[in-house]
Amino acid sequence: MPQTTVGRWLPQDPAAIETFVSDLLVRSRIIHGRHPRTRARFAEVGENLETATSRLGIEFDVGCLRQHYCITTGQAVVYTVRALDPIVQEFQDYIEREGVVYAAFNEMFEQAPPPQNEAQAKIENYVDLMEMIDTNLTTAPTYTKGVSALVAAVPFYGIICRFCNTSAGYNAFTHPGVNERFCRVFTAWHDYLTSTASANVIYDGEGGWLSTTALNEMVTEAGGNPEQDTFENFYVCDTSDPHYGFKSYDELFVRELKAIHRAVVCPTDPSIVNAACSSTVHMLYYNLKKTDRFWIKNTPYSLNHILAEDDLVDTFVNGTLFQAILGSLDYHRWRSPVNGTVVKTRLISGATHPNPPPTYYAACLDDGNPDDKGKPDLDVVSRSQDFVTAISTRALIFIQADEPVGLMCFVGVGLGEVSTCNIVVKEGQVLKKGDELGQFHFGGSTHCLIFQPGLTVTPIDQDGKDLVGSKVRVGKDILNVAKQV
Repeated sequence: MPQTTVGRWLPQDPAAIETFVSDLLVRSRIIHGRHPRTRARFAEVGENLETATSRLGIEFDVGCLRQHYCITTGQAVVYTVRALDPIVQEFQDYIEREGVVYAAFNEMFEQAPPPQNEAQAKIENYVDLMEMIDTNLTTAPTYTKGVSALVAAVPFYGIICRFCNTSAGYNAFTHPGVNERFCRVFTAWHDYLTSTASANVIYDGEGGWLSTTALNEMVTEAGGNPEQDTFENFYVCDTSDPHYGFKSYDELFVRELKAIHRAVVCPTDPSIVNAACSSTVHMLYYNLKKTDRFWIKNTPYSLNHILAEDDLVDTFVNGTLFQAILGSLDYHRWRSPVNGTVVKTRLISGATHPNPPPTYYAACLDDGNPDDKGKPDLDVVSRSQDFVTAISTRALIFIQADEPVGLMCFVGVGLGEVSTCNIVVKEGQVLKKGDELGQFHFGGSTHCLIFQPGLTVTPIDQDGKDLVGSKVRVGKDILNVAKQV
C-alpha cells in the first residue's frame, strides 16, 4: 500500500468527487445540446436551451448554468447551445487522429474503477471529457462548503482523477502531444481567470467567495480564529468594493497577507530556516542521489531530474530535501526562507527541457490506497508529490544564504491545472527573510527546499508536534541548520 500523503487536493471519500463530477457532467451535456442521460443530441449549436429543454420535457433549471457563461452587466441572460472552443475541438481532433493517443484515451475508460453510485451520470468517453473541459474554460472555481471544496478548487483534476491511476491514463498524460494541448487549454483558462469576467464568483452569497463561510475558512487556513478575526484583518483588501478590490479570480487567489500575519520568526538568525510557503509538511529526505529511480516507491527524489541537469546539481548530492504541499485556500506567494543573495533562477516547463509543454496529470501508479472499507482514494497526484517534483512545471531559485546554510535551492512545483509558477526575483538580488520570491496560480501546489551535504538539518517541532505532518504558516521557524563537525 502506498504512503498516504499528509496533504490533499481531493476528498478521501470518492463519493464527494463523484457527486461533483456527475453534477458538472449533467450541466456540460446540456450546455453542448446533449441529453443528460442518453447523451443523444437534442439541440444544435446556437439554439436557446430553455426553449429546447422545455420542448423535449427535459427537467433542468437552466439558471444554474450562469457561472459557465460570460454574461456582462446589462446583457440579456440567454443560454444557448455551445460549440467546443477551437482549442478544445483541436484537442479532440488530435485524439481521434493519433492512433496511440486514441487507444490510450479509450483504454483508460475501460481500466478506471467505476463510480460507486450507478444512478449518477459518469464520464463515458473522451467526448464527454472534452465537453467538460470546454465547460470549465469559462468557469472560475466557486466556494463549496465541506469536503467538496477540495475538488471544486481543482475542477480539471476532479474530472480527470479517476483515470490518472491507470496504465492507459499514464500513457495519455505523459504523451507530449497531449500535454501540449493541455497547455493550450490552461493558457486559455489562465486568460479567463485573470479577466474581470472571472470576478463573477467573488460575491456574498451561496457559492461566492465573499460569503461568511468562505471568508471564515480563508481566515482559518491562514491561522486565524473566525470568532475573533476577520478577513480584512488578515488580508489586503477593500471592503468598500463589491469584490473587495479583487478584479479577477486570480487576484483573489494570490491575495496578500498583511505583514503582521506573515511575520518572520528569528529574522536575523542564519541558522534558522523559515517556511517559504503556508503549507503542510510532507517529508524531510536525506542523502539525496544525483540520479535515482524516482518512479519507484521509497526512492523518491532524483536531483538531476528535479533540477533539470543544472550545472549546480553536484553541489547538492548527498544533501537534504524538505517538501510541503499547499492547499487551494492557502497563501500562494513564496517568501524567502533565508537571508542571502539570488545566484540564479530557472523556470522548468515539464518532463524534458529546455522548453517542452509541462506534464500535468502523470502520477506514480499504485493500488489506489483503499481505506479500511475498500474504497479507493482517487487523489493519486497528491500521493505522488515526490514523483511529480521530477516531471512537472517548476521554478528553481538558487540562493547563496548566510552561513551556515550556504547555497540552497527553492523549488516551486506547479501541479495539474496549477501550471503557472511566477518568479519575481532576479540574479544578484539581495534577500531578507520574508522577501517575496514569486507565486503559484490557480490551485494547490507543492514546494521543496534543497540543502547541500555537510549540514545537519534538524526539524523544529511545531506546538509540540513533529514538523512532518504539521501545517506551518509562511515565515514560521521550521529547520535548524548547523555545519557538521
